[in-house]
Amino acid sequence: MRHEIDTIPVNDAFDAGDECPFCYLERKAEQSTIRSIAGNSASYMEPDARAETDKFGFCPVHMKKLYDYGNALGNGLILQTHYASLLKSFRAEMESFVMPPKKSLFGSKAPTGEPYWEKLEKQAGECLICKRIDYHMERYYTTFFHMIRDEEFRHKVEHSKGFCLRHFPQLLRNAEEKLPNAQREWFYPAVFRVTEENLTRVKEDLDWFVAKFDYRNASADWKNSRDAVSRAMQKLEGIYPADPPYKKD
Repeated sequence: MRHEIDTIPVNDAFDAGDECPFCYLERKAEQSTIRSIAGNSASYMEPDARAETDKFGFCPVHMKKLYDYGNALGNGLILQTHYASLLKSFRAEMESFVMPPKKSLFGSKAPTGEPYWEKLEKQAGECLICKRIDYHMERYYTTFFHMIRDEEFRHKVEHSKGFCLRHFPQLLRNAEEKLPNAQREWFYPAVFRVTEENLTRVKEDLDWFVAKFDYRNASADWKNSRDAVSRAMQKLEGIYPADPPYKKD
C-alpha cells in the first residue's frame, strides 16, 4: 500500500494494536490540540488564536485536561481574555434582560426571542478542543474509506481488534456518505465480524479477571486479564481510563 501524508496516521493507528484505532487517532488529535493551544510554542500568544478561545471556551473535560497539562501562565492568559469577553457579553445581556411575566391562573404570555438561559447553555456546550478534534476525526474517516480500496489495508482491518462502541456507530454513519460502492459487500460483514469477535474477546478477559478473585483460582494464571477492566471501559466508551494526565514536557 502506498503511504501518503494523509494515510500515515490511519495506517499507524491500525498497526498500533489498539482496542479501537479511532480511539488511538482521537487521543493523538486531542493531545496535539492541547499542545498547540498551551504548549511551549503555543498559539495562545497569537491574537487570532486567543479570539477562538474567547469565542468557544472549553468543555469541563478539556478545561481539566488543560489544567493537568501544567502551563499555569498559559491557562491564566487564555482565561483572562475569555473572562473579559464573557463579562462584556454578560453585562450587555444584564442591561437588556426583561423579567419574565408573573404566572397567572390563565397562564402567562411566552416571552419573545431566545431566553438568556438558552444562550448560556449553548455557550457552555461549546469547546474549541472538541471542535478541532471533530475536524481531525472527520478527515480520518474520509481517509479510512479511501484506504479500504487497497487489499493490504483491508487485511489490516480484518485482523484488527475491531472498534469501540462509541466510534463504531460513527464509522457506520460515515459509511453512508463515504463508502465506495465497490467495497460495500466487504465492508459491512467485515467490520461487524471483527468488532463482535473482539467484544467477545474482551468479555472473556473480563470474565476471567472476575473469576480470579475466587479463592479457587488464586494460583491460576491471569492470562490476558490484568488490564481487562480498562480495556472493557474503552470498548464501551472509547476512553483510556488507565492513562496518566497528559502533561507538558
